[in-house]
Amino acid sequence: MAIPLTPKLEKYFNRLSIKSRFFNRLLSFFFMPFVHKSGLKMNFVEDDYYAILPKKRMNVNWYGTMAGGAILGNSELAAGSYLFMLSKGEYRMICTRLNYRFLLPTIDAIMYKAHVDLEELAEKIKAGGKFNIEMTIKVFRTKNNKATRRIGSGTISFHMWPIGN
Repeated sequence: MAIPLTPKLEKYFNRLSIKSRFFNRLLSFFFMPFVHKSGLKMNFVEDDYYAILPKKRMNVNWYGTMAGGAILGNSELAAGSYLFMLSKGEYRMICTRLNYRFLLPTIDAIMYKAHVDLEELAEKIKAGGKFNIEMTIKVFRTKNNKATRRIGSGTISFHMWPIGN
């Protein structure tokens, strides 16, 4: 069931979820239940953005390794959250393409690190309107919330448009 919000209220909630980890978890419970159930945690710092997917029953396959579906689904959410933070919650987005290459399995929690051309994104946001943006994502094993070995990488394309249009 979709919960319609006015553009002003939607932007307010978006900024609140970027600034506060508590409100991010609370709002994800209502608006993005997959993020809430999987336990994906984002570090909303522009210079050091990362997202960590913990090893939970929902994210593990019957071999005891992180499930490919959990890795892929959360890679879209981690990359989208990075764009969400960079656009300051002013844009809606949808993933249009995801190419991912699995390199290694892991039994540990994983860390996502997303990268986008910041100059290109700034130009497109300044121009306003709808646009497409492509970014890369790298996935690492973690030990004590530190990235260790890369287990996969990919490219992700998003279509973005301003809230209220």
